[in-house]
Amino acid sequence: MKKAPLLLFLMAFTLIGFSCGESEEDRMAREQARIDSLRVAEQAALEARMQAVEDSLAAVEAARLAEEVAKTSYTFDEAGLYTIQIGSWRSETKANQIAARWARRVTAAYVDQSGDETTGDVWFRVRVGYFPTMQDAQNFGNEMGLNFWVTTRY
Repeated sequence: MKKAPLLLFLMAFTLIGFSCGESEEDRMAREQARIDSLRVAEQAALEARMQAVEDSLAAVEAARLAEEVAKTSYTFDEAGLYTIQIGSWRSETKANQIAARWARRVTAAYVDQSGDETTGDVWFRVRVGYFPTMQDAQNFGNEMGLNFWVTTRY
């Protein structure tokens, strides 16, 4: 009988220990928080890697463009009558994207709108350069490897 109080004490201690411990919901919530934290860290690492790749690609593109610009010996004449048209789009957004890409290569790339807005027959023409002669424009287009045609600015 001397062991009965000790046995009762151990049983009570065990019951209290199990009932006061972490519930299954608490364990699941803690595990979910850990998983969420890992996902956030993985996402941040992935974004950092993607940014590094984008930066690397941008650097390569900038170097390629600088090399391409260095190859050309043309300087644009602001008063030049001739320009090169490299394309025409119905979408102003598309034309602006193409012109922006060319503006990184050469300083004189722009979009010229033509057509009748009242009828919806509007075209956005992407043009590059200002050249004093038609031959200069032709030479530039050939040197850059473009599909183009020479036109007047006005």
